[in-house]
Amino acid sequence: MDDDLRLARAVSEAALTTEGVYALGTGRFAEAATYGPGEKVVGVVVNPNEVRVHIIARYPPPEPLSALAERIRERVALSAQGRAAMVIVEDVEVSPDANL
Repeated sequence: MDDDLRLARAVSEAALTTEGVYALGTGRFAEAATYGPGEKVVGVVVNPNEVRVHIIARYPPPEPLSALAERIRERVALSAQGRAAMVIVEDVEVSPDANL
């Protein structure tokens, strides 16, 4: 369990430091999180076969959303300990500095 939390924290950090990511998502129908004693990492789901990270992209994105998701997936895969890495784009948030 502690290894799952460490992995979830590393994945969270990798995703949040990627240009174009506004925040981590919380899941649409069920909470997307990894749980441990007294702690949860929201936006990252770690299970034995895969790691899923739920993101909210910044608008306008620096690149197409599919390319952003692939870039995050590649970063997450480095930490995923051989598990499949999946990125779910839950939403898009307009940046306060966007000139719309």
